[in-house]
Amino acid sequence: MSGVNDGGGAGGQRESDRGGSLQHFRLLPRRKLPKLPGKDEPWGGLLKPATLISIGIAVVLVAAVWIGIATARPSTPTTLDGVTAEVTAQMDDLTATLPAPPVSTTDTPVVQECPDGSAEQQYSLERVMVPADGFVPTSWAQAAREHFEALGWTVRSDTFGERGGITMTLVGRNLVPLAVTIDPADTGTTITVQSDSRCTDSAG
Repeated sequence: MSGVNDGGGAGGQRESDRGGSLQHFRLLPRRKLPKLPGKDEPWGGLLKPATLISIGIAVVLVAAVWIGIATARPSTPTTLDGVTAEVTAQMDDLTATLPAPPVSTTDTPVVQECPDGSAEQQYSLERVMVPADGFVPTSWAQAAREHFEALGWTVRSDTFGERGGITMTLVGRNLVPLAVTIDPADTGTTITVQSDSRCTDSAG
């Protein structure tokens, strides 16, 4: 009985050893799963899932903005009709700041070559107005300044002559200036406004 038991014990031991050796036998080495670095380690905070998602969203938004800029139609006028309308609208806005409609208005428009020597065109407009009775040059100059500065324009003014003449230069964000001369002459006060448009762009 003791011999049988010893044989069974030895055989069981051999089977156990064989099973243990098979458990350690692998065709491929064991791989360790990647671990995110700790909070105190370099790049630890940047590799969090929430951070990665935020970066992805930011990349998508930047791409969308660039696509919008590339495909949007520019608001800057490039045709002769467009630059003409831009100059005329600015001059009408200035005229509307007068305390009363002018007694007379004379416009002298000119289409001329672009000063850069290209084949493009430029619209030039001169408007001469006779203001209504009671017009005070200094009061209107101040009102015009406040109106356009509130729109983000740059306004510069100066005086000339013994009768209190005033010159003004008004420049908006589009860099199309308005040049104003208020001349209280012997024959009556006149307001002359002159503006040259940006050049057209046939390729635009």
